[in-house]
Amino acid sequence: MSEEINEEKKEETAAGKKIFAKTLKQYLDKGVEASKKGLKTAGSAISEFGDKSVNKIDIVQLKNRLEKKYQELGQAVADQLAEDGISISKDSLVVSEKLSSINELKEKIHEKEEALKKYEK
Repeated sequence: MSEEINEEKKEETAAGKKIFAKTLKQYLDKGVEASKKGLKTAGSAISEFGDKSVNKIDIVQLKNRLEKKYQELGQAVADQLAEDGISISKDSLVVSEKLSSINELKEKIHEKEEALKKYEK
């Protein structure tokens, strides 16, 4: 009889261990899934933050270049006006080149700003 009781206790212990192992595995699986989901969410948030930061930096750099082009345009106009007898218009070579560069920079800035708006929605 004592052997039967010991055998039953062994079976109960083995069954208890199996239930515990199964429960533990379920909790670990849930934890792994939650971690995967969290990492995926964090990864996309970090990627979006990086993209936004790069666009913002690009916009600042483009605006600085635009400011420099305006200064160059002003200097070119001032130099031409300083020379006697020279008229200046937007069709003059120096001015038209500067205006073309300015318009290209404005377009690039606009594109970057539009790209930033996508992240704000």
